[in-house]
Amino acid sequence: MDWKIIEITKSYEMEAKALILDGFLERFGFIDHHLNPDLNHIYEHYCIDGSVFLIGLLHNELVCTGALTKEAEGTGRIQRMSVIRTLRGKGLAKRMLKALEQKAVDLQYSKLVLETNRNWESAVKLYTSNGYSLEEEESQFVHLYKML
Repeated sequence: MDWKIIEITKSYEMEAKALILDGFLERFGFIDHHLNPDLNHIYEHYCIDGSVFLIGLLHNELVCTGALTKEAEGTGRIQRMSVIRTLRGKGLAKRMLKALEQKAVDLQYSKLVLETNRNWESAVKLYTSNGYSLEEEESQFVHLYKML
């Protein structure tokens, strides 16, 4: 399989945005562009100290995304995890998550946090099966963490 994970480049910025928004449309049935201003400038927003935006390429086609941002000293936040619909269930999200965790180690984070919609059972299962624990539960979201 011609598969690789790389840091995003300007040339993949619009494709990454489209993939993430397609996932939102599928999950929510609508897109509120005001809630996602970071997607208008992915490269600039995520390519700063302590942050990284990764993309997964299959035969040079963008098929998944994931980001890591600095939450606090020693703590990173996993964000923008998305996999193209036709390739879900093939382990791409797990590979992306492992790549983000390695970046977190490289950046000397000792803890990772994330939140996801509590109704997104596949996402919750992905994280809990990869060592993330429940930190807090809200009506719509679950907050998870993992010590590295």
